[in-house]
Amino acid sequence: MSTFDDAAHRELRELLGSYALGHLAGPEADPVRAHLDGCAACRLELDGLLPVARALGSVDAAAFADPAPLPPTLGDDVRRAVSEARSARDADEVGRRREAADLRARRGRVRLATVAATVVVALGVGGVVGGVVGRATAPEPPTVPTEAISMAPSPQRSVSVDSADLVAHTWGVELRIVAAGFAEGQTFRAAFRTDDGELVPAGEFIGVGDSPMTCFLQSSALREDVTQVVITDDGGETVLSSDL
Repeated sequence: MSTFDDAAHRELRELLGSYALGHLAGPEADPVRAHLDGCAACRLELDGLLPVARALGSVDAAAFADPAPLPPTLGDDVRRAVSEARSARDADEVGRRREAADLRARRGRVRLATVAATVVVALGVGGVVGGVVGRATAPEPPTVPTEAISMAPSPQRSVSVDSADLVAHTWGVELRIVAAGFAEGQTFRAAFRTDDGELVPAGEFIGVGDSPMTCFLQSSALREDVTQVVITDDGGETVLSSDL
């Protein structure tokens, strides 16, 4: 067991690399050797460093004078890897959301069955009040008014739109779109153009290729102020648009 305090132990441990390479003079190496006599952890770490130190002795430094050129496809490879990782992340997120929704639905069905069983038991014990069992009804949720629009793809684009609707909120306008054909892994951005020419962002999404996708894109611009909705790609080129 080492008798050094934490600070001294850390300082001597940091010298193990230089000790393994033989870079410490006698007076500097003596305390390291003394520490190794009483510290099994540092001896174990030194055992791992010594093979590396011996291997470094056979390295030809001249070989690093002219580093190998980077492959010409490196940039494309990096972008492709990032795109694939982003697509995988989004697919995982969609899966997690579906699993969470399924779990909530199952829990809801269990609660409903429990309530129904409780009602049946109560009726069996107490009888039917007044001879009539009424059906409890909840009001239907209000229907959100939507405005159907036609979004046209730009030339050379293979995007197909199943539906596109606007929802006017008190705080802004929302685009609800169901479409397919957005290039997989590429980022797309939506925006509303106001009557003074300003483009107000409405969010972004990542394409999933030929699979249909549903997007809810929201902007702070008010419906009465917008004259156009556009969806652009990473380069700012228009993919879909609709004059309003």
